[in-house]
Amino acid sequence: MNRKNDDRNAYTVNYNPELLHVPVTESNARVEAAMAAHRVSFVRRLFPNEEDRVVRAHELDQINSGFEFRRRALQMAVETKLQAMEEMCNHVLVTGKSEIRRQRQEFFADQRLRLQVAMNDCADRFNQDLERRLVDLERYKNPYLREREEQRLLALVDQLHAMLAQLAEDFLSIIQEGVHR
Repeated sequence: MNRKNDDRNAYTVNYNPELLHVPVTESNARVEAAMAAHRVSFVRRLFPNEEDRVVRAHELDQINSGFEFRRRALQMAVETKLQAMEEMCNHVLVTGKSEIRRQRQEFFADQRLRLQVAMNDCADRFNQDLERRLVDLERYKNPYLREREEQRLLALVDQLHAMLAQLAEDFLSIIQEGVHR
């Protein structure tokens, strides 16, 4: 058996010596080319010829276009995320605002009713007290004093109604978010 293998190897070497020589030669040539390129690249980097400058310029263009592509892709991704966040925030604001508006309207309607009840109670108490005072005017013997007191009481009526009207107006102004004071 050994003889057959030896015969095959002998045939390969004896009749076809370039079969072994080609891969070794090719490999040696590649190593030498890489070594030469490495040695020459330092000198060429210091003193590049026109061909090296053109190659280097094209390499820089490729690198720049790659970076520009990545920058634009990143910018698009960021803009997309920002737009999605903005839409989500707008949705939350719209739904939240409508609920807040409803609660605010209910609150102000309730407060308007309370204010009206309080103003009516105040006016009723004032009117009862005023009626009692007008009846008491009869005890004044001096007509001038009686007339002056009656004018004062009637002026108080006008002042009270003006004050109640102003309170109602101020409250409506607050509701309409136009407070001027």
